[in-house]
Amino acid sequence: MKWLTVIGTTMFIVSSAMADVKLPAIFSDGAVLQRDRAVAVWGWAAAGKKITVSFGDQKIETITTTDGTWKVQLAAMAASDVSRELKVAEVGANEIVVKDVLVGEVWLASGQSNMEWTVNSARAEDKALAATPLPNLRMITVPKKVTHARQDDVVAKWAQATPENVMSFSAVGYFFGRNLLENVHVPIGIINSSWGGTRIDPWLADEGFTDVPELAEMAKNRASRLPGQSAYEQLFAAHLAATRQWCDDAQKASEQKKASPPQPATLPLLGLQGETGMYQAMIHPLTAYGVRGFIWYQGESNNGEGILYYQKMRVLINGWRKQFAVPDAPFLFVQLAPYRYNNTGLPEIWTAQQKALSIPNTGMAVINDIGNIGDIHPTNKSEVGRRLALWALDGTYGIKQKEVSGPLYQAYKIDGKKILIAFTHTGSGLATRDQAAPSLFEIAGSDGVFQPATAEITADKKFISLSAENVAEPFQARFAWSETALPNLINQEGLPAAAFHTHWPDDPTIGKNVSLNKPFVSSHENKFGWNTGVTDGIYGDSAPQAYATSLDPAFPKYVIVDLGAVESIALVRYGVPKVGSTKTIAISVSVDGKEFEEIGRHDFAPLTNARSEIRLTPKQARYVRASFVAQHEKQMDNYDINFGFLSELEAFAPAKKN
Repeated sequence: MKWLTVIGTTMFIVSSAMADVKLPAIFSDGAVLQRDRAVAVWGWAAAGKKITVSFGDQKIETITTTDGTWKVQLAAMAASDVSRELKVAEVGANEIVVKDVLVGEVWLASGQSNMEWTVNSARAEDKALAATPLPNLRMITVPKKVTHARQDDVVAKWAQATPENVMSFSAVGYFFGRNLLENVHVPIGIINSSWGGTRIDPWLADEGFTDVPELAEMAKNRASRLPGQSAYEQLFAAHLAATRQWCDDAQKASEQKKASPPQPATLPLLGLQGETGMYQAMIHPLTAYGVRGFIWYQGESNNGEGILYYQKMRVLINGWRKQFAVPDAPFLFVQLAPYRYNNTGLPEIWTAQQKALSIPNTGMAVINDIGNIGDIHPTNKSEVGRRLALWALDGTYGIKQKEVSGPLYQAYKIDGKKILIAFTHTGSGLATRDQAAPSLFEIAGSDGVFQPATAEITADKKFISLSAENVAEPFQARFAWSETALPNLINQEGLPAAAFHTHWPDDPTIGKNVSLNKPFVSSHENKFGWNTGVTDGIYGDSAPQAYATSLDPAFPKYVIVDLGAVESIALVRYGVPKVGSTKTIAISVSVDGKEFEEIGRHDFAPLTNARSEIRLTPKQARYVRASFVAQHEKQMDNYDINFGFLSELEAFAPAKKN
């Protein structure tokens, strides 16, 4: 057996020594290299071999490392539509010739099904637009794959934008690239790496968590369940030691005719496709390839997460920029279209997406005028691509556009019985698509009960004035705050206004919501999947936006939110969904998690989505507890009377003085 092992090893060494030089698939015929930046070219060969890379008038030599990898940097090049060859050779051995290589602008397109959606599945007008060959627009699609381990190659190849090739390519990616080609006048390369139905989570590069302290717990949890992360490797080393010890103990038990001790449990891993895997297999192999920026169309599968999606967007953008070594790269994304999800989460994720515009060098295409509430895949993809391109043309390439976005909420002002709304991106002035009065505006008093508002565009066409006869003292406003909202407000450049809420996720009259997305514990854990929703910022009526206790008949029951540090609290707001028999909820606070002081309680009516708030002189606390003190006397619906329900528990800091 030893002799056979030696021969096997020798054969492997010989095979490795005879390995031909190899390039990753991203360097295939028809490739586009990023202009104006050093261009990495890399690959594999036998260890210690001299590799020569030639392109245009550049020729660079290097030696492969002991692990058989090599990498060179071509000097930055100007854009060129001249077809040239990239040659890579192992001196004295084989040569690879990559033909028809251009130099221009390269963008990575990613997301879920609305990015994956092909030209062939788009509307007839879009397919007609794609009938013209565009030889200087090049496309490559990364195949679907998931893995815990980071990969170094994909199986794909570049193709010219001919009518035949375009039909199976990302429609948004194609029309974005087409708009760039027609305006920037250099070769354009679009890399499509998308997968329908996927969440944002599996696309995250974990390096992006470094700059998002709000998701420190999520980062810690991921690191402990992902091979390659130091936290996991430490746990695995301990698990390996425990397993070796178990083997010894089990052997002894067997020899003594005793029962074997329990084997150490297998370490849990992040779930592939749901939590991780796409970045490792479909993005990481591309990170050394030069790109100008990214376009992103995703969020449908994260609908219901509310403002948490904004924090995940920060992780995504930070991580990709780090891994591609382009810290200032533009990241342009599509706000979701209206659609009948039959839940209450879409306006909140719209808000999270708009909040992502606070990340430097980002842009958002608003598409609430070209969606289809009966189809999650609206077919007008050419306009989506055009609206993304507006941001790139104006901000990245300095080609000034009349406007890059529709009106975005900026601020509000209470003027007697009216509320005045100010916007950015008003362009040449506010208008409506149908020349009717602006639709789908609502206002409310401090009670939070919204009423339809009469909306008027002011004479200077820069503001919206809102009023409602039955709201004598307006306090807040919202616009298009429904998943099926199809508002008519636009700017005179024809771009639609985005939904907004003046007091969500943060009430500007008070301070920051210090409980948002903070962890919590329950005295009576629910076993039916109602274990989330307490701090997601959404006053929902069902899981996962609403929370429930177990149906244990023991009362009181409680939920405790850990703010992570002692905070000054000026207001606590909490609510119940329109299900169950929840009645009395008491709110208490604590600095140490041991001694709690009750600050108020409220009796809720049955079967009503309702909320209550407690305003107080700023008080120091780290823990906020909601106690289910009593239920209504009879069961109101299909939920047992012993369930305690909570739609949200929010703690706010005092407002900052201007």
